[in-house]
Amino acid sequence: MQENKKNITYVLCNISGYTQYLSIAAAINKNLFNLSFIFLDNSTDTLKSLLTEKGVACYQLNVRSKKDIPKSIYQTIKIFKRERTDVVHTHLVDASLVGLLAAKIAGIKKRIHTRHHADFHHEHYKKGVLLDNVINYLSTNIIAISKNVQSIVENKEKFHKNKVKLVYHGFNLQEFESVPQEAIDQVKSKYQLHDFPVIGMISRYEIAKGIEYCSGAFQKLIQQYPKAKLVIANAVGPDKSAIKRVLDNLPSENLVEIEFEKDVKALYKCFDIFVHVPVNAAYEAFGQVYIEAMAAAVPGIYTLSGIATEYIENNKNAIVVDYKNSEQIYLAINKYIDNQQFKDKIVNEAKKDVNEIFGIDKMMHEFETIYRL
Repeated sequence: MQENKKNITYVLCNISGYTQYLSIAAAINKNLFNLSFIFLDNSTDTLKSLLTEKGVACYQLNVRSKKDIPKSIYQTIKIFKRERTDVVHTHLVDASLVGLLAAKIAGIKKRIHTRHHADFHHEHYKKGVLLDNVINYLSTNIIAISKNVQSIVENKEKFHKNKVKLVYHGFNLQEFESVPQEAIDQVKSKYQLHDFPVIGMISRYEIAKGIEYCSGAFQKLIQQYPKAKLVIANAVGPDKSAIKRVLDNLPSENLVEIEFEKDVKALYKCFDIFVHVPVNAAYEAFGQVYIEAMAAAVPGIYTLSGIATEYIENNKNAIVVDYKNSEQIYLAINKYIDNQQFKDKIVNEAKKDVNEIFGIDKMMHEFETIYRL
């Protein structure tokens, strides 16, 4: 390792996607930084394989329960010493507890964590607030992924206000638009998505995602378009039973449920319209699907939650509907279907906006500035 480079180590656990970390590894300035990863569980197996192929140093630990944490902290300290780590960057609660505590013990002066959740702990899990404050204390820098998250840390966990910096997630957005037609055709064939219109949702089965209101709108839509399809991807989650009872009202031939689709970029391109309608503004800490759908040039119908409150405008880059309102979702779907000129205007403005705000290069510039300080 060159002496003039800073050595950055990411610590990850319980991740639900890997593309952003892969993009970071590709985009980081390799003249200034060496990058390594520590994984605490097998949720990162795909990412680890892809990074290893690219020559990135990866370490696998095995944290199955709280009793494994002391050993994992000791192992993490050893890895930091081996990698001569200058900066630790952690994501999500478990990885932050292990990684930041190990970094503190090891004497690493730059300890960063990205805060991915909003007020969930404050509303539903008071012990989690204590964990958040421990993580904040161990951090020298807290990256908030949206103004909502920033506000919660600064106002509800205000002892750490001076550590917070807003940095939006960055994505390689071109990949969502330039999808090979062969890949799109394969996904369409896999799920039989050849009819019109295809209404898409990418949403875990959680009541607060508002799936029932999209389902209500879709029940009206199939009276006009009997072959319409409602596609729900990431169809797993804690409220699956309750949501399935709602979806049972739809004809089975009109509903496609997908637990996991590896080629999500091609899946977006199969949608004629995308719907994401959380039931309140604070539910989403970020809301990556808003950005991905816009980058994929799919016209969107949204409630404003998480990051959407900061850049989505009704009839400018999307159609915004009220919370818990099936009728407005139904009318919005028909507005897109009936007005091609309006739809094209929305799609073009949405692509422009997300590329200006959420490009990977913009995020990496912010990260690298923090790493160098």
